[in-house]
Amino acid sequence: MLSLVKKTFYSNKGIFLRELIINASNALDEIQFERLTKTNILNNDELIVRLIIHKANKTLSIIDNGIGMTKADLVDNLGVGFYSTYLVAHKVILTSKHNDHDQYIWESQPSSSCFLTTDINDQRLPRGTKITLFLKDDQSEYLEETTIKNLISKDCQQITHPIYLWSENTKDHWKLINIWLHDQEMDNKFVAQNLGKHLPDHLAFNILFKLSLKSLKRFGCICKSWALLLENPNFMNLFYNNFISNQNSYFDDSSLLLCLGPNYDQYNDESSLYSLFGMKFQNSTILNWPNPRIEGHSPGVYILGSSSINGIICLYLEATDIVYLWNPSTNECKVTAPSPVSDVRYDFDVVIEYEGFGYDIARDDYKVIRKIGYYAQGNLVENNHNEWEYDRFWEIYSLRSNSWRKLNIEFLNCQGINNRFYLEGMCHWLCNNGDEGYLVSFDISNEVCYTTLTPLDIPTKTYNDFNFCLVMRHLFLLNGSIALMSSYKDTTIFYISILVEVGKKETWTKLFTIGPLPSLSFPIGTSNMGNILFETNDGELAWFDLRTNLIEKLGVNVQNRDCQIILYKKSLSNRRINT
Repeated sequence: MLSLVKKTFYSNKGIFLRELIINASNALDEIQFERLTKTNILNNDELIVRLIIHKANKTLSIIDNGIGMTKADLVDNLGVGFYSTYLVAHKVILTSKHNDHDQYIWESQPSSSCFLTTDINDQRLPRGTKITLFLKDDQSEYLEETTIKNLISKDCQQITHPIYLWSENTKDHWKLINIWLHDQEMDNKFVAQNLGKHLPDHLAFNILFKLSLKSLKRFGCICKSWALLLENPNFMNLFYNNFISNQNSYFDDSSLLLCLGPNYDQYNDESSLYSLFGMKFQNSTILNWPNPRIEGHSPGVYILGSSSINGIICLYLEATDIVYLWNPSTNECKVTAPSPVSDVRYDFDVVIEYEGFGYDIARDDYKVIRKIGYYAQGNLVENNHNEWEYDRFWEIYSLRSNSWRKLNIEFLNCQGINNRFYLEGMCHWLCNNGDEGYLVSFDISNEVCYTTLTPLDIPTKTYNDFNFCLVMRHLFLLNGSIALMSSYKDTTIFYISILVEVGKKETWTKLFTIGPLPSLSFPIGTSNMGNILFETNDGELAWFDLRTNLIEKLGVNVQNRDCQIILYKKSLSNRRINT
């Protein structure tokens, strides 16, 4: 076999050095990945390749402190590139220590035979591989420092780990020979491009499926084969499982609250709020929450958004301008100041829809966003009102000033009580504009509104007389990412897409198609680890697990009720609402 390699695969003998250094660099990449994913690799030594020229012994050694090789690797996985060493060497000794295995010596004989033994000598490698080439008499050029430097410069530009050389000329110090690493500051894109040229496919595969979708998309811009991974079913299965199985920090130290609206079939029924322990409704406690009653108004109290912010929840009384902020841990409650909207004349109906509750980190302020609509009860002209005075508008509340003011943003029709949440300084909600759906993202600090067209994930050709108005959409957070679930009315196949970047429609990525699920009606919200809360066709609550595709009913009926699931976190600060 060695004779065949020498005669067949390589015409340029100097290529052996490139092959060995690429192997060493791959080993360094693998240990770098292990450091990120395992806790048993505690040292943080620099990952390097070292070359040693010893003219007296006619040897050239290549040493790395990478992953090291196991006994099985030395038997079966040395690779054709390794055997290129016999173009210049009559004998090779390879010593390798894997982090989790014994140290082994692989040695070839002049007859082209080889043997493998466990190394019992005292001189042991901390980790990595050392390859010593005993050069043929006519290959002494590879003992020259200039030759080695030229080969590295010509064939190893893609290597991003430092390569050091020791020889009689360098005396007592190691000399960096891939000097371009030292001469210029390589930015992340340059590094990533070079990694893409030589990173082993299996290693790239194992790294990339553990990235966030945003990072994966960015790496796809660098290497075409990485961009195509989103179309690789094996890769996507790994990516799905990693995406939904990892505990996102968004859910750390949190609990779930379940808000049930009044039963529409029961007169004078009230909203109620439960604290859940785990995922079971049976392990729940009803909370004593602020629930004012106003004569002549619906008794429905709802929570604005899908989570608390710094331990504070925003509550509003349905069909009124009453809003209050409540801290369940301290039971402190703040009713917002009235708005000028309360002074509208009696011959107009006021319709108020609440869209966002968020935290302005720049001003240490909590804000509430809502839209107002006026509708005349009688003849507008007879009552001598100009239409422009009673046009629809938005207003925003500031806890710091305890006041409302008008907000200049475009009016769009919003959808449902569950299609809104706060994330990283922005309030998000869903809107429709004709046959197009939008995600609206409101920057709480800058009070700027962004819109992102939502994708139509449903395969329209499968439905006769497809009607956009029958598309059901639900916005929620899935493991800390903005997610959109779509389905077609009276069907039970659900499509889930994730948004990578607000304002860019093209960054929506469809990750999941689930169903048909004939027992499930529509989604309500999410918990961590890929659990989605649904209402079933018979009005019960049920968890659907994206990891297992299993459905677990909770044993509580919510038929004829609005239902919300809220993520609650206690605040670590002592900030009071009433200040």
